[in-house]
Amino acid sequence: MAFKTTDFKKTTRVTNGERLLYPYQIRDDRYTAAIGYAIAYYERMVGRRRAEFEAETLLEFFGDARLARGLVACLSRTYVWRAQTFAEALGEPTAHALRRVGLERPAALRAKLYGLANGRYGGVILPHERQEALEYLCSRIGAELEARIAQQEPQPEPRSGGDRETGGGQSTIRNPQSTIYPILTPEQFEQALTLDAEPQHVLVKVGPTPEPHEIIARYNYHSLETALCHAGHLQLRLRGPVWGILRSVHNLARRYQLRYEVGQAPRTLFDDQLAITFYGGRDALGRWTRTGRRLVRALLRLLAAHPDSLVAGEALVHLRGQATTLRLDERALQVLGVAANQEPEPSEPWEHDLAETFRRAWSSAFVGGRTAGWRLRRDPEPMIGAGVVVVPDFALVRGRERLALCLTSGRATAEALMRDLARLGRHTQALAIVPAYAAEALPICPIPIAAYSEQPAEAIPALVATLEHTYPRTRAAAALTPWQRLERLVAEEGFVGEETVGAILGCPADEAARLVRRWGGPALHVLPGLGVCAPEALGEIRTLIEEGGLLQRAA
Repeated sequence: MAFKTTDFKKTTRVTNGERLLYPYQIRDDRYTAAIGYAIAYYERMVGRRRAEFEAETLLEFFGDARLARGLVACLSRTYVWRAQTFAEALGEPTAHALRRVGLERPAALRAKLYGLANGRYGGVILPHERQEALEYLCSRIGAELEARIAQQEPQPEPRSGGDRETGGGQSTIRNPQSTIYPILTPEQFEQALTLDAEPQHVLVKVGPTPEPHEIIARYNYHSLETALCHAGHLQLRLRGPVWGILRSVHNLARRYQLRYEVGQAPRTLFDDQLAITFYGGRDALGRWTRTGRRLVRALLRLLAAHPDSLVAGEALVHLRGQATTLRLDERALQVLGVAANQEPEPSEPWEHDLAETFRRAWSSAFVGGRTAGWRLRRDPEPMIGAGVVVVPDFALVRGRERLALCLTSGRATAEALMRDLARLGRHTQALAIVPAYAAEALPICPIPIAAYSEQPAEAIPALVATLEHTYPRTRAAAALTPWQRLERLVAEEGFVGEETVGAILGCPADEAARLVRRWGGPALHVLPGLGVCAPEALGEIRTLIEEGGLLQRAA
């Protein structure tokens, strides 16, 4: 999460004819109180709309606009602005009724309103006509819902007083089995119409409350990362097990599609000095950030695989048409979690094939419904603390839950990982997969772990069991119907296996696809023989199926 160029606070100086770049670093406690105030303000604003948020107050409080915007960007790792769903704003029953008539997003409601304006009102709905127009639209939605119910369920003889009820200012329809289907009121229609507008977004907290020193550590890291993301090339001087480092460099260059060059190449088995240069490049628009981000990822993974091996380095940084040199001195290395000039610890090379094989195995398990809805994402943001940076291999995502997953290939890497995770402190939301022989020898385990004997894919069942125990699935409300529970599960996880669909609907698994295809509605897309997915996840599921097929053929 590099800062925007306009939010990047820096200093440049010319020394011996060379222009040097110094990203701003917070090195004392002068801003601790101000950051504490900002955290408290965000805590008070959780659950409130963006229109109520007074951003200028924070900018004025810090006194430096660039610094303030950078710190706010660091707070966004914990506090996120999100658009409310219909279920959150209007209630699950109303949202379910809208889904049954194909209205799942504010844009769909706006389309209906625009169509009414262009048809019935000649192109413009005047202010005094708006209430009448909304009432007419709400009645049309109710009639459409009633027609859908009539098509799906046999209607009994009308009871005295009719089947339409009104209560609490909201019109409803009662079906033959006494389930009430709310109809949108004009006030609710007006509210839902602009739920996706930025001022209507609601502040959501996605992690534990950070401490001021944690925000300072994030700021210092992202300030350094911003400069590296604009690098044309990155020169590193390393010391340690050079042949293992060379293997890691080659694998990382292949993974991130980077050119590299070896300088001061080792000549004997006893050499321990090595110089590596990674090269970036401009994209079609002349920007360096596309390859620059890959340079940063490669650097962090190299440091994660070989901690304490980096002695020094420098990068040629291109910012606003000016080339400057960023030197990775001792202070910069501390921000990256590197202890320079110390004896390198034992380490194992970073293996691209190991991570890729695990990713494919997880994709196959996900399509088979064996991951409890957890999806895998590559290259998540690093976990940052004071003087420590942990680079997860993957992120596990289910609904709004997001966890870091670290993959280790040997005892040395596992011990270094656990040491760094312990330094990160409390509330570390992560899991790790480690070799079985290394797991038995670990002195500390600050996070849940799953062990494997030969390949990390062996740990998938144990990892899923750990996830279900440590991060249990949010239970649906008891009042929800089976169809509502299925729709919610598909919306949260993106894909639900056929057996789970059958269990929810109370039918055999081989009949679930036919039942959902006939009665499911637009929010549920059937994958014959596999299960049900959300329409927006169809492309991802297709890719996973293709990769799973390739994996089976390779096996």
